Amino acid sequence: MYCLSEKQIDYILNDIRARGVELESLQLNLHDHICCIIEQNLEENGDFESFYQKTIKTFYKDELWEIEEETLLLLSYKNYYAMKKIMILSGTFSAATMILGILFKFMHWPGASLFIILGIGTSSLIFLPLLYLLKSKDSLATKDKLILGLGILSGILLSLSILFRIMHWPYALILGYSAVIILGLILLPIYFITGIKTPENKINTITISIVIIMICGLWLTLVRTPFSSRKKEITDTSSFLINEQIVASQKRIYDSIIKNDSLESNSKKLSKQIIRVCEKIKSSIILKETGMTKISTDFETKLEFISDANFRFLKTPNKDVDSLLEFIKTYHLTLNSSPHKTKLPVCYHSNSEEIIPFFVGTNLTVLTQLQQIELIVMQNEM
Repeated sequence: MYCLSEKQIDYILNDIRARGVELESLQLNLHDHICCIIEQNLEENGDFESFYQKTIKTFYKDELWEIEEETLLLLSYKNYYAMKKIMILSGTFSAATMILGILFKFMHWPGASLFIILGIGTSSLIFLPLLYLLKSKDSLATKDKLILGLGILSGILLSLSILFRIMHWPYALILGYSAVIILGLILLPIYFITGIKTPENKINTITISIVIIMICGLWLTLVRTPFSSRKKEITDTSSFLINEQIVASQKRIYDSIIKNDSLESNSKKLSKQIIRVCEKIKSSIILKETGMTKISTDFETKLEFISDANFRFLKTPNKDVDSLLEFIKTYHLTLNSSPHKTKLPVCYHSNSEEIIPFFVGTNLTVLTQLQQIELIVMQNEM
């Protein structure tokens, strides 16, 4: 059994330090391990120098400092393999649920929204962040980490923008514009300028840059321009005013008939209540949209437009909406004895008498449906 001298022990420790291992605990562990191997395997009169060189080479492929890098990686990411497994599972899950969501949406089956939310949410909040954490360790260059981070961030924002747009949630455009700005105005120049300088990466850089431009262009084609938005608002507001004129004309005829009828039945009282509440809800929507309770005929000059924003009253308790639902339910009960009268355009749950509000969608859609309710009620009474 070979016995190392103090000088040889110090030589081994200094050589480990000289080879780039800076972590003290790792230096000591390697030192002890190498000393034990030499003492157990080297003959008493053997060549220490040559045996040490052969032994130290068994600890690395290229350089000894690689051990320190791997050690730090394992210390920093104790759950590295667990994260990798979660990334693969979350990616598979998000892809499967998105495919199911799209299929269910095309087939008009229930549960489509749930699958789409789960798919896009999982990919945006779990898969893509884990992908960045794991992939950022493959390259030590700050430039590559920055490009990867910007790409992942724009992907998350773009995915969430599509989800918010599908679900008609607010801030979809803000998320989309943020993604396009990061992707087209920040990531693209950095990636192109840094990649085009390297001859071996030149073709890949040009190809991926074209793909980035196409992604930005495809998203922007889905966005309505300010001119188109204003044109649609003018058309929608004009349509609403025309319908209001029809409702007002019908009301004049209806009021003249009611005046000549001395007997006011419960049905007529209920009809008046329905019309009153419909007018109140319409005024609330218009007030929220334009700041006025009514839209004038010169709405273009005054910039009083009805936008295609979603009707939000059903998201919070609203007395007028609740009253209208109750009135409609009572009104339908009174129609059982009058089969020739038209029912109001609402529907019921299949297993109960609970009314499902049909007035959902954009503000213009709801205003039009409220006008329909008023017209049907007046026609029934006349």
